[in-house]
Amino acid sequence: MVNPNSGHTAANITWGVDGLRDGDVITSPSLTNLVHGVHGDGILRLQDNTFGMASRNEVMTQSPGHVVRTDENTLTVKGGYCVLDGVLYSFGGGPGQNLAVDIDDTQNYCTSTPLVSGQECLYSVYLVASSNALHANSRIKIAGGTPTTTASGVYPPTPDGQLIDPIVGYSEKNSHSIVLAVVRGIFEPGGPGGNDNVNIVEVNDKRVFIRPSPDYIMPLTNNIETGGAATAAAAATVARTYRNGVNTDVQLKEVYGSGHVESGDFGGAHSGNRIDVAALWVSHQNWKASANDASNPTAPSSGPDFGLGPQGGYDTTTATYADAQTPTDVLYFSGQGNAKQSLTAGGAMTTVRLGSKGVDVMTVDSISSNKDWQLTSYGDQVLITTNNSGGSNHITYQPNGEFPEGHMIWIKNAHGSDNNVRFEATGITLGGGHDVTNAGKTSHYVFDGHNWYRLSHV
Repeated sequence: MVNPNSGHTAANITWGVDGLRDGDVITSPSLTNLVHGVHGDGILRLQDNTFGMASRNEVMTQSPGHVVRTDENTLTVKGGYCVLDGVLYSFGGGPGQNLAVDIDDTQNYCTSTPLVSGQECLYSVYLVASSNALHANSRIKIAGGTPTTTASGVYPPTPDGQLIDPIVGYSEKNSHSIVLAVVRGIFEPGGPGGNDNVNIVEVNDKRVFIRPSPDYIMPLTNNIETGGAATAAAAATVARTYRNGVNTDVQLKEVYGSGHVESGDFGGAHSGNRIDVAALWVSHQNWKASANDASNPTAPSSGPDFGLGPQGGYDTTTATYADAQTPTDVLYFSGQGNAKQSLTAGGAMTTVRLGSKGVDVMTVDSISSNKDWQLTSYGDQVLITTNNSGGSNHITYQPNGEFPEGHMIWIKNAHGSDNNVRFEATGITLGGGHDVTNAGKTSHYVFDGHNWYRLSHV
């Protein structure tokens, strides 16, 4: 087996001479392609994610974007997929196909100068976005550099016009390009060299492949804990405490601490305009560290409200708060909520959990009056509550802060006879602005971006 990048790095293809080894001639596309690659341009190599494919480590004949000489002035390009400026394109007929292209300045896709005796030239074979046959051959173009006299000892210059204007004479909306190969040709008189009198003597691979999936994401924690985030000097793992998870957009921008001079601007605005950037990250769900921390129906809140139910984020089987078994890796997304799109201010920021829902199962025995309970977009969504405090002592769940359109909340009153679990939110008009979940019933609510609605009570 071989490394599929070795065509570029070690000239490990037919007709390849120069790669990135000591002593090789390194031409500019090896560097410019890397810059384009950081921006996200490059070839999508399906084999990278297909671990059982026989051609997974193939460098040449089955590898997309491979270029090989087939006669004096003809190259064959292996088709595939590429990404240019964030847009996916098929080139060369697509994966598994071969496309022949000629170094011939009479072709629409080739811009070059015919060679004369004693000259040589470098040609760039590159991809563009346009599918117009007047611009490219199945999105493949060839550009020739300035021919030089071989006897002078001067290495021919690499064409670089595609870095600024990949399709001369056409006003591109997508001006990105990626070089597949740099080809060296020498003068070939007569018919075999075609109109450009060229004989291909080198084909040097310059392909850059886009990084394959999966995306590995390390857990994010903030800097509010003394001693940092690692549990050992070797930083072999991440210490997750009850309050150092990053669960909201505010916590994300304040990872160095609330009000710190180095806090970021995520979720903020400039001159009244919302910063139009969203974020995706992994962290653990915060939880209450004691009965007096975070919201609790039996004790006043003395710490942060995490938007969790009465259980406070720890399992009912957990003996102590310190031993809480809580969600460890949670995928969070933060962006703007509903807003009038004609306004530059944008929507308020909201953070949600993706792929999981917070579930709270709690029996409450000792509240002596009605208790309002705040829920957040990033907190618990499923609440299974047994309120043993009597029929007149209600727990009322209240959405607090911004929520995304489509957010849902399920509330089950697990008590056998008391109708003492309620929901109170914008849009709910039952019972004077609150909705009662009767004993043994489950209520299902949805947010439409402005108001909350009860979908069912079963």
